[in-house]
Amino acid sequence: MARRWLVGAMLVAIIAVSCGSPTSLGPARPVAEIGSADAFRCQVPQQVDRPTPAVDRPIPGTIPDDFVPVTAVMCEGGDTVESDGTVVYRELRRAGDLSTAIRLLNEPSERALTVDLCPTYSIAEPEQLWLEDAQGRAMEPSVPIGECGLPKQEGIDAIRALESVEVVEYRDPVLERPRLSVSSCSPHYADPVVGTDRASGLTIGYTYCLFDGTVNVGVTDEIGISIENLPPAGPCSISATRTATTTYATGWPSNIRNLTVELDGCRRVVPDGHAPLQASNEILSEFQ
Repeated sequence: MARRWLVGAMLVAIIAVSCGSPTSLGPARPVAEIGSADAFRCQVPQQVDRPTPAVDRPIPGTIPDDFVPVTAVMCEGGDTVESDGTVVYRELRRAGDLSTAIRLLNEPSERALTVDLCPTYSIAEPEQLWLEDAQGRAMEPSVPIGECGLPKQEGIDAIRALESVEVVEYRDPVLERPRLSVSSCSPHYADPVVGTDRASGLTIGYTYCLFDGTVNVGVTDEIGISIENLPPAGPCSISATRTATTTYATGWPSNIRNLTVELDGCRRVVPDGHAPLQASNEILSEFQ
């Protein structure tokens, strides 16, 4: 009898260890970066005419231990173009006790089952969600993945159960098709965002908005430039008064950023979030 109890106890211990061990969990998720709330805007499928955020959108991940959110922001709408050529979407702010949502969103992902053990399903678009604290900082939580590869919705449901405290509606004009085919710049001026990493492999736009100070003074014809072989720019203490801006892309939806060419001052090329490069005479001549 004692031997049976011993074997039974060993089996229970083995099952408990195997179920709770790291090998039974999915890949670990990184801890999210915290940044400015100004970096977050709802993304819509259409290309709309609105200013590009002046700061980088932080990398999503699990909610950091030292981040205390007071508001959760979710997106709604933006799927269709209205009769007046605009896209309407809303930011829904919810507040209350976020502790349950934080716990559920920070749960580890589950280890994937074999394909034949999971049902066939279609995947909906992931929720757009970010959290804000009382200091105006924000971060984007990632969602744990279940054993069949679907996002676990319990954390999202916990946020939806909170009280709605504010709804902010936006109405952005969609770029008209003729303009969309040739335009890749915003008529709204934004200061370049200087980073430290060298830019490489960027897909750069082909039309540029021209600015005198912060005033838009025109748009160029199609211009194709390459920045791959430009040298790093030196220290700069002279602000440019004339600039040309386009966009570059390294992914979708959060990595479409501005690229600024300084036509006077230090005459640099600044891809937002990357180290400035020294513009060549060949590039500058394109804007004369």
